[in-house]
Amino acid sequence: MIDNLLIILMILGAFLFLYHLVLYPLILLLLNMIKKKSTIDYSIPQELPTITILCPAYNEEECLEEKIRSYQNLNYDKNKLRMIVISDDSEDKTNEIVKKHEKTGYIELVVQKPRKGKQSGHNLVEPDIRSKYVVSTDANSIFHPDAVIELVKIIENEDKTGLVSGKLELVVSDEHESGEASYWSFESSLKHNESKLKTIICANGSIFIIRRHLFGQIYPASVDDFERVLITIKKGYNAKYNPQAIVYENSTERASQEIKRKVRIISREWFAIKRQSVLLNVFRYPVVAFFLISHKIIRWLIPLYASLFFIVSLLSLSISNSLFPIAVLGLQIILYATGFIGMYLQAKKIKSSLLRIPTYFTAMIYAGNVGFIKFLQKKKMAIWQTSIRND
Repeated sequence: MIDNLLIILMILGAFLFLYHLVLYPLILLLLNMIKKKSTIDYSIPQELPTITILCPAYNEEECLEEKIRSYQNLNYDKNKLRMIVISDDSEDKTNEIVKKHEKTGYIELVVQKPRKGKQSGHNLVEPDIRSKYVVSTDANSIFHPDAVIELVKIIENEDKTGLVSGKLELVVSDEHESGEASYWSFESSLKHNESKLKTIICANGSIFIIRRHLFGQIYPASVDDFERVLITIKKGYNAKYNPQAIVYENSTERASQEIKRKVRIISREWFAIKRQSVLLNVFRYPVVAFFLISHKIIRWLIPLYASLFFIVSLLSLSISNSLFPIAVLGLQIILYATGFIGMYLQAKKIKSSLLRIPTYFTAMIYAGNVGFIKFLQKKKMAIWQTSIRND
């Protein structure tokens, strides 16, 4: 009996995992193959629109100079650009760096006191934005010179597009890398194919552009690169992805660095989908509901399912006399032990390429479960720390 239960759970778990990693991407590819190709002209508009770039920052002195230089080097009419650095009551030299560049024009410092988080910073400056579009970016995300013009090429030529996400390219260390780059490669592929089919359901928080009238006040504990996309879709617009609009960030060197950030993101995304749950109505939003379930919800459930499977495997030892439960539990213990060993080696800066995937997987299982527990406990995490990719 217990052997049959374990087999059923193994098959179900394998299906969920393979569906998310293989079947869903394959379905997107096949649907795009049969979809009629777009004939829209994506040329650069003769009259460039005005843009306000919002760049929240908390203790970002190590990367802010490079961020500002990349902003100044954008291939865009500087008279149409304005960047607001929203310092979340920074305690280092962040404010001084921005003030130094304020004299050159097109850059403004706004200090949020007391510290309240990224979305509260956006809400603080939102009433004073007069541009046609708003670009949201992070302080440690370095612009490619064509990043903004590539966003504009899409949103200016598609009337029903309300938001366009750019692409995050991680700069990977040859010696140490957490496994995050593999995750982002997969994520970018999903965004690209969802966008070609209809709409993305989550932007890259490091760079996206949104129409000003869609950029309103948002819940302070929201994760805006997810919820703003959902709000855009609810208001009758699509959200697109342009892999040519690039920003660069350093990849994490240790999977453990990702845990705190992932816990915060996952818990806030659960709250966001709860607030925008109407989009899961398959009769009103069939494509969007399909994307949300396949791309997000199944991914969030995999850590919960993995933990449930481990618990059932553990309990089965006291029920069954078969060797099968022992073998199943043993394989899981080996996987997680390998993951923890990998995290230890990464913390000691010891190269462990072979352990990269199990290490990252183990870290994400932990983060997914903690994020869901915080959602159940209704713990809303609005405050962020300086980006761990700069550690």
